[in-house]
Amino acid sequence: MYLYFMKQADQYTCHSGGAEGADAYFEFFSERFRVRTVAYSYKTRFHRSVNKYELTEAEFNEGRIRVLQANEVLKRSNIQRYLNLLARNWHQVKNADEVFAIAPIRLNNKEFKIKGGSAWAVQMAVNAGKNTFVYDQEQLLWFYWDKTSEAFKTLKGEPRISTLNFAGIGTRNINLFGIEAIEQLYKNTFTNNGK
Repeated sequence: MYLYFMKQADQYTCHSGGAEGADAYFEFFSERFRVRTVAYSYKTRFHRSVNKYELTEAEFNEGRIRVLQANEVLKRSNIQRYLNLLARNWHQVKNADEVFAIAPIRLNNKEFKIKGGSAWAVQMAVNAGKNTFVYDQEQLLWFYWDKTSEAFKTLKGEPRISTLNFAGIGTRNINLFGIEAIEQLYKNTFTNNGK
């Protein structure tokens, strides 16, 4: 089914979080395409990925600082409650050269804004200057962060993974369109029969 690999997929690493939804599907398709996965976690018994990497205390504290920096833009309250999850997001971003997210994105005051929990990792990626792509599974569109205009814009066509280390993240509430977008991202990158 997945024949004719154009690139050596086993040289690639997907940095993810091992959560239900988009993370799990990035991990699933990574396995299918022989891409290595690192699934970051911090002190939780609910993380069941076979690719689990548990953060040290120092790594957690580094992530916590990045969460607070991201919140200067996001301006959300009650972040202490989710700090374990949010701090691990930094390491998905830090260890990747580009980020792919499945997340809702909405027009708000003439700017596209990421909604939900994925906004944290996306904002950290933007802050770190990483190439960042977001697929909205309701609008069925890919967006990218345009560094020149400092805004999200609609991507013409579909992205490809262009670096050996990438992050695959997103909503827990993934639907069939989101799953298909992840699969197509891998096909476009690793097979000669991608669209």
